Amino acid sequence: MIESLILVEGQNISTDALRSMSLGNTKQLVIGITPPARGVILHVTATSSSYLGNALLEISQVAGVKNVLTLTLENN
Repeated sequence: MIESLILVEGQNISTDALRSMSLGNTKQLVIGITPPARGVILHVTATSSSYLGNALLEISQVAGVKNVLTLTLENN
């Protein structure tokens, strides 16, 4: 399992859209919104690095997303 905290940067990003995405063998949890609503922090767990990479690509396609940054990465 690979766990990551990511910062999804952008304005007016729908947290509902991020929560409801189907990402295959990857699960995501919205942790919080950065003030003043400039982005969203997600906890993402994937079964492999390739699934994590695919999830980050899909997350980057959500309306309003300008950038996706990895804050931490842990490989268990």
